[in-house]
Amino acid sequence: MNKKLLNGIGGSVDHPHLMKFKCSSASACLAPAVSGIFSLLLLAGTPCQSAQSFFTSPEASFITAPNESIQRIAISEGSVEAAQSAIDSARQKDSNSVLVLEVSSVLTVGATPLTLPSKSCLRFLSGSGISAQSSSTAHSLISITNAENVSISSVGTIRATVDGAGKVPVGISVGGSSRIDVDRLLVTRCSGNGIEMTGSDPLALNQAQSVTRCVLNQNENGIRVDQTAGFNCLDNMFSDNTGTALDLLSLSSIVAGNTFIGNKTAVRSGSDRGVVTRNVFGKNLIAVEFTSTSSNNLLSENRGTTTNLDLLIAGSNNQLFANKLKGTISEGAGGRNSLMIENEGLTLAPTATNVTFFNPPTFANPHSNPVILPGMGRLDITVLGGVKSKKPRVEQKDAAGNVIPMAEGIDTKELPVDIAVVQEAVNKARSENPTNVVVLHLEGDYISKKPGGFVLPDNTCVILAGRILTDLGVPLDPPWQKGAPETQVVLMASNGYSSFSGGKIDGGRQARFGINAGVQAPSIAVIEGVNIASSAHDGIYTKGRKSAGPLYLYRNNVFGAGGRGIWTHVSTTVHIIANTSVGNRQDGIDFDAHGHNNTALFNVSSGNGRHGIFFEEAVHNNLAFANTLAGNGGSGVHIWNEEVKGNTGSNTIVANFCEANRKGISVGGRADDRTASGNLIFNNVCSGNRVDGIASGNSRATNNYFGQCVNYGNMGLDIQTSDSAAAYFFNAVNPESSAR
Repeated sequence: MNKKLLNGIGGSVDHPHLMKFKCSSASACLAPAVSGIFSLLLLAGTPCQSAQSFFTSPEASFITAPNESIQRIAISEGSVEAAQSAIDSARQKDSNSVLVLEVSSVLTVGATPLTLPSKSCLRFLSGSGISAQSSSTAHSLISITNAENVSISSVGTIRATVDGAGKVPVGISVGGSSRIDVDRLLVTRCSGNGIEMTGSDPLALNQAQSVTRCVLNQNENGIRVDQTAGFNCLDNMFSDNTGTALDLLSLSSIVAGNTFIGNKTAVRSGSDRGVVTRNVFGKNLIAVEFTSTSSNNLLSENRGTTTNLDLLIAGSNNQLFANKLKGTISEGAGGRNSLMIENEGLTLAPTATNVTFFNPPTFANPHSNPVILPGMGRLDITVLGGVKSKKPRVEQKDAAGNVIPMAEGIDTKELPVDIAVVQEAVNKARSENPTNVVVLHLEGDYISKKPGGFVLPDNTCVILAGRILTDLGVPLDPPWQKGAPETQVVLMASNGYSSFSGGKIDGGRQARFGINAGVQAPSIAVIEGVNIASSAHDGIYTKGRKSAGPLYLYRNNVFGAGGRGIWTHVSTTVHIIANTSVGNRQDGIDFDAHGHNNTALFNVSSGNGRHGIFFEEAVHNNLAFANTLAGNGGSGVHIWNEEVKGNTGSNTIVANFCEANRKGISVGGRADDRTASGNLIFNNVCSGNRVDGIASGNSRATNNYFGQCVNYGNMGLDIQTSDSAAAYFFNAVNPESSAR
């Protein structure tokens, strides 16, 4: 592997992309680094398809504040002692400036590590790095203790090397600190942890730390994270670590875009409400382990490049969704209430009795597996709808006997079938087969004439190859009436499990909701690949949902709703993944009124009348990652509290693209008891917006953290700051505005 390719592993571009390469032998992937000390080893013959990239090189006009002072300190001496003296002297003379420490040599560590103070950016220039001396007795090469706003990164095409040489236990040690960012380093040959990070407050998302675009190779353990909320592990390569590549205990953490090959354990997590998504797993002894302390984590859309992967699941309420990993899931001690849905290639070990699976046949994957739910059989039924056909072509000739050119035929269609006919058939099948999952195949056109629409029975999967239209005999866009029954085209099941996939649901601007999965429909459910059009109010509605498990909204297209496209409102967990929500009158996606533990991942929310994603009314611990939010009438992301007493806080907004909206990201609160504070807003791209890229808050929206921002080309201010908002900023991976 050449230097250019090494730099591409876990690299970042302006938009996410997929990079692929293949190593033909165990030593074929050799990547020269400083002094030629590093070789990146990949397993013989294993295709190494690196993961999608999410981190974007920051572009901001300041590091911590618009009026800051920056001191640049050149460090060319080879000893850590000389470098430390220069740093300490600069900090003693000026306690407030940001120190940009530019290293141009290979620093060597003997008895003591290089210690970094608050408000410092350590930048390794081309050809530089830090390594252990042969007689080193230091615990770490770099130490950060009880500090805040510190970054370590490389400048140039090749990652700087942090080399423990088998002598030093830890490459980078972070203790009791906040807002620490490590980017584009090669950390290798540490006898303990390559990077270890401990925070000062395990619940404070505005103190989040990150490791991005690094290579961690041939350490005992790669990265260990503890007691720091909102940890972001993006676009790294972990290879040949003899222990655990990534060991983390972090509330609302994100692990995405990483590649794991040749480690004993790839990911070991004891986190609460973390997301592990779109990573690539090669051959590791254990691919993923959720420990007994873990809860409510989402493992989704990860890929494996080999077979016989092992996953060990303990803890509670962990969820595995839409992964393509070939292997076996075993249950750890104390595991309970974990759930597998739509995982390709994963099987449960016989002893994994506390892990439930639901494998619904869908329009995209209409499998014939006999087991959809454990302990239940399968019954398939088909109810045909109206179909479109063409009248046969009848040849005609003129008086001279010449054939008259004509069209192939004229489209004709049977009248759509009343959905009440389908309801009767599926209810009958359900009552006569109580021990089977009913798989209902709908082919053709149907029409809903009753306000309640089509109601899924419990434990039913619907595959629609056609349309469900609406004619309720009421005026278009009927006004909401308090106490009136809700109207919808489809109502999900009230108990058990259910799924609906494929086709088009058209509310005709008469039914308030396309699909209702709210208080009346709390089954554990999947809604996938459905085109939902012209609801009088909301495309997908979840108000009051209280369920034993999540609702998964996956790869749907929601458009033309008279209210929100997707509305999670006073509801238990909803995972909104890879949907398109466009052209709706209000928000594309709305997290509303005390909603919590919801996610929005990889969605496109564009051209909506209000916001792309709206966090409002005291919602907390929701997460938006890698969404594209463009051309909305309000903000790409808006965080607000208008009416509900409490705080719209502890939400995580990471790696979203907010382009050509009115504002990119905006924050605010209405009153002292209705606030929007303490959110994590990290590495979002805000460009080409009609007013500001970021509006950082007001006196009722304080202490939000904006980290590693990418802001350029906005019509107003790229970053609007306010003293009353007291926001935290740290944009130090690459502070030059010209670097993208």
